[in-house]
Amino acid sequence: MMMATLPSSLPMMMSPLRSTRTPARICRGVLPRCVTYVTQGCRGGPQGEHEMAHEIAVRGGMLVDGTGAPAQRVDIGIRDGKVVEIAPTVRGTTELDATGMVVAPGFIDIHTHYDPQVLWDATLSPSCWHGVTSVVAGNCGYSIAPTKPSDRGSLVRTLDKVEDMRVATLEAGIEWDFETYGQYLDSVRRRGTLLNFGGYVGHTPVRMYVMGQEAYEREATETEIVEMQRVVAESLRGGALGISTDRAGFHIGDGGRPVPSIAASQAETEALLRVTSTLGQGIVHVAPGENYQWVYEFQKSLGRRLNWSSILTYPAAASARGDFRAKLDAHVAGRNGGADVWVQVTCRPITQQVLMVEPTSFYTMGSFKELVALSHDRRTDLFADRQWRARVQHDLDANGLLTTRWNGMTLVESATHPELIGSTIGDIARGRGTSPWETLCDISYDDKLATRVEITFANDDIDGVSLLLQGEGCIMGLSDAGAHVGQICDAVMPTDFLSKWVRDRQVMSMEAGIRKLTGEIGDVLCTDRGYIREGSPADVVVLDWERLATGPLRRVTDMPAHGERLIGDRPEGISHVLVNGVPISVDGASTLAGLDVLPGRTLTNA
Repeated sequence: MMMATLPSSLPMMMSPLRSTRTPARICRGVLPRCVTYVTQGCRGGPQGEHEMAHEIAVRGGMLVDGTGAPAQRVDIGIRDGKVVEIAPTVRGTTELDATGMVVAPGFIDIHTHYDPQVLWDATLSPSCWHGVTSVVAGNCGYSIAPTKPSDRGSLVRTLDKVEDMRVATLEAGIEWDFETYGQYLDSVRRRGTLLNFGGYVGHTPVRMYVMGQEAYEREATETEIVEMQRVVAESLRGGALGISTDRAGFHIGDGGRPVPSIAASQAETEALLRVTSTLGQGIVHVAPGENYQWVYEFQKSLGRRLNWSSILTYPAAASARGDFRAKLDAHVAGRNGGADVWVQVTCRPITQQVLMVEPTSFYTMGSFKELVALSHDRRTDLFADRQWRARVQHDLDANGLLTTRWNGMTLVESATHPELIGSTIGDIARGRGTSPWETLCDISYDDKLATRVEITFANDDIDGVSLLLQGEGCIMGLSDAGAHVGQICDAVMPTDFLSKWVRDRQVMSMEAGIRKLTGEIGDVLCTDRGYIREGSPADVVVLDWERLATGPLRRVTDMPAHGERLIGDRPEGISHVLVNGVPISVDGASTLAGLDVLPGRTLTNA
């Protein structure tokens, strides 16, 4: 089993806890309705064994169990990866001190893109440092299976454009020892994971698997749709949590072409999503863009749980984006009409550090298709093209998303203009007497597109975000962990949400806030993860509530092929973390070096 290592910035324990236990087999009689757990062995004991000291006891804390119920001062006992006792006093062979702290279920991140990273980083960092114990990958229609060898390069180039996963990193990091989705999960299991890992099968790779390069170009035939349904069914039977699709309309893939799922007809999309209903397995995730209204009536005929991403707050000038209040009202109305639909929201501002050689924040503008179609070494010349600049300016004015943000767009890196670092593009433009877009083009051209700017273009309206966080049927999501890693690090969302929004801004109670990261998401996924109760998997996080803080972000080059990313590896207040009863962090220090077996399980559908 491949053992991943944590960066040296996170100190190891001097005497780490060791786990020699074989992961427990959870008997089918206590399985939840929709999820099973892939395990490797079995342990048991006589009746009455619970009266003895447990393997682990978490003692002295205030339990917030994931239901939203008031916190209570109890201990919890853990044996064979499960919570077996909750009582005022519980003893264990190993005892973790939680005195004065909050004991909560491990956090669930429902929206990640860890599909490639899990193959080279079994720890799924930086999520593992922020109390996350379960992740869901394959969102927005993008998984890396099923994939035929002939389509791997094209899929990698599409992920490069859509999710900012660099080609060199993916080529160096992915060992293609799989083709189908089930084989992909087998590969993940062989390597092992520190956290629980599950994922959707994506519409884009399914389309490519059946249609090859024509998946980018045209609608599918009836015969091809039937074959895609077969592939989706095979993927669900192979363990995919469900199916996801991207219908946003603006994502650009390999060669500057719209991604394959966008080329699909609505009839094809619905036919593939309905496979979950036919099999009675799995859930659905949709990234519909502004065309989200159809999901509510569709879900009622589908009969399977559906979630979509996302509602964000945008500046009023962003004419291409609907008002968040109208979307929230439509969402509540759809749920009141009987639709089992959940929408993802986030507490994080949509802030990106954008390198101008791959400026994905601008890719919603059609004129940037010209840039995407060029290799990196040919892109600098386009920034000198006055006609292209004019076309982009026209798109910027029509779109409105970025035109109000120049005064907040900060120059972060520039080799040729270091004196301007820290200034906004708006201020620099006023000093030069040129437009902000012309100014950005000039600096980028001088730097040969090695310029980096930081821009917040959405979700920075505190009152608006507060309404979304409190909204009916709104779930915490959109961390995008594993994607856009050179631009953002929103894997820190759990610590940010609990410290800034729940504790400091008091948008909801502590119990309600923890439920939004745990039990509520577990319910949406149809799993018993997300709760601490007798019989539940022992995914636990112990929080020093008053000290809880996200910590700083920093840029590192620890990805395959020396790829760079932003990480947040120094949160405060995450005291202990257990995954399936195995401590992976004690007193804020990793126990990874002392683990004989990585404790993560594969989350699958049922």
